[in-house]
Amino acid sequence: MNAITLKRIVKSYLLLFLFLISLSCNRSSDHLSEEFALENVDLRNDYDGVDDDETKNADKKENFTVDTKGLTSEQTSRLRVSNIPKDLKIIKTASTRYKVKNIEKALAEIKEVMYLNGGYISELRYDKNYQEKQNRFTIKIPKENFDIMLDGIQKFAEETDYVNISTTDVTEKYMDAQSRLQTKLEVKERLEAVLRKNAKTVKDILATENELRVIQEEIEATQGKIKYMSNRVAYSTIQVEIYEKITYKEEPVSYEKGFGAKAKEGLIAGWEFIQGIAITLLYIWPIILLGIIGFIFFRRWRKAKQ
Repeated sequence: MNAITLKRIVKSYLLLFLFLISLSCNRSSDHLSEEFALENVDLRNDYDGVDDDETKNADKKENFTVDTKGLTSEQTSRLRVSNIPKDLKIIKTASTRYKVKNIEKALAEIKEVMYLNGGYISELRYDKNYQEKQNRFTIKIPKENFDIMLDGIQKFAEETDYVNISTTDVTEKYMDAQSRLQTKLEVKERLEAVLRKNAKTVKDILATENELRVIQEEIEATQGKIKYMSNRVAYSTIQVEIYEKITYKEEPVSYEKGFGAKAKEGLIAGWEFIQGIAITLLYIWPIILLGIIGFIFFRRWRKAKQ
């Protein structure tokens, strides 16, 4: 009886142990499946996120293209300018030549557009020959309105002969000048501190003041250079030549003079003749005087002989 009871107890423990092992195996398999599921979800979300970002970027690019096509030339040019880094220092120049129908009217209209965009004319020259009228002038225009001004000029042109645009990047020179200026200002501050605190003798004071004078001249020269480059960058240059074709008319070679013209010429000729006689008499007055004196002596001699 005791042996049977012991066997039952052992079987019960074995069954319980096997049940616990099977339960633990199921839990581990469920846990692994959950991890795999979570990992699959994460991967799917990442992949979807990439697709969404790329789709959004593509949508942005498409929207940007559509918006640009809907903009005016002025807005588009400003958009181009806004995309340029602000720290770049670029000098823009243009050389143009246009044919116009009426040179006076075209010049007035170009000036109107120029004034509206904050520009001014720095040089102007007018020429005329047998074939055409020419007007050459130089426009200084703010850099942000450079493209707008070019488009405005071309609107009034009948034909465009050429448009040449060139740019010069002076960023490196500008930054170098600013760095040199900062260094010179620091040297000036140190020299001023030396002059206030350490320079005690007259010799030291004069030597320090001389160095200050030299460094001040260098500072002013560098500031002038920076100001010049800033002005060149801030205002672009457009050289414009407009011309109008004209029909050459030959002047008549000869024409028949009227009575009035002939009478006028006769009076002028008579007056010139009188002037000539008077001038001739002035030239030969000594001969006339000798003749008169001789004639007087001749008459006296003749009377005395009689």
